Amino acid sequence: MIAEQIAQTISSMPEPLRTLMTWVFSEAFIKAAVFPGALFSTVLGMFAVWYERKLLARVMLRVGPLHVGKVSGVLQLVADAVKFLAKERITPSGAIRPLFWTMPSAALILSLLLYAFLPFGAGWIIYPSEIGLLLFFAVLALSPVPILLAAYASGSKYPFIGLVRLALQLFGYEVPLFLALAGVVMMAGSFNIERIVQAQSVVPFVVPQVLGFLVFFIAALAESERVPFDIPTAESEIVFGWQTEYSGAHFVIIQLAAYEKTLALCFLGALLYLGGWHGPPIPFLPETVSAPFWVIVKALILFTVMVLIRGAYPRFTIDRVLDLGWRYLIPMALLNLLITGSLLYATRVLAA
Repeated sequence: MIAEQIAQTISSMPEPLRTLMTWVFSEAFIKAAVFPGALFSTVLGMFAVWYERKLLARVMLRVGPLHVGKVSGVLQLVADAVKFLAKERITPSGAIRPLFWTMPSAALILSLLLYAFLPFGAGWIIYPSEIGLLLFFAVLALSPVPILLAAYASGSKYPFIGLVRLALQLFGYEVPLFLALAGVVMMAGSFNIERIVQAQSVVPFVVPQVLGFLVFFIAALAESERVPFDIPTAESEIVFGWQTEYSGAHFVIIQLAAYEKTLALCFLGALLYLGGWHGPPIPFLPETVSAPFWVIVKALILFTVMVLIRGAYPRFTIDRVLDLGWRYLIPMALLNLLITGSLLYATRVLAA
């Protein structure tokens, strides 16, 4: 009934306005701008900041945000955002200004672009593709580029040290991350993420791919610079790493981009290993709503584990980070591929 009224209202508008409103109310625009696109991912990123602060406070026997907002300090994040946005944006005298100003926004855009390839249900995806997983990984591989350029453009020694650390860390963890995803592709026989989720209708891939999931999760922690892999921003050693020279609105954008990237990796893990939108039926809730619900819940479970790891483990040293990536995760990922290939071969032999 509401849809019919909207359609009648739009049809009575002048031609230019009718074309614009038709585009605004189109399914493609709603997916890109509202859910699962920009609005949803931004609100979820803001919620993740508040959730992490409250959960870390409980781990450390503190209260966390409390006074700003009637419900557990839920408005503290808004107060912090207003404070940072009101601060002066300082540009170092030796900085390359065009790169220094634009790279934080570029990092945020690439982080949000990751959500274009993540399905939240059958048909609930912004850009469906037969190679969706490859496209996600391609954007993920590009996401450190603005960070590296931002550190270089700062013209300061501490961001440059953070740049070198970040490059070394990413080189050591993107390889095992891709190898871990290859095991899932072998089992599903497709790079289409929707088909990968459909292949888990009986058993989620975390069961046969437990070794690959472990490699994926550790590599995702390192890829998103989460503790204990936060050596590129080690504040006790290099002030704040590659972010040292950023303040005000630029700092807020950088932090939001980091959380968006982390949550995107959590959603990817939920889709590839935890069965995606497959779950027990929820009474009085249609399937079109329950499917995104299960994806979000499973992703938040992975994010919760990441937060608990931050509260329990200290930061690794650079040598331990590199040893873990090159000497342990890559062999584990290759072993997972060997086990996966053996299982698939044995299944085909038995089926024949």
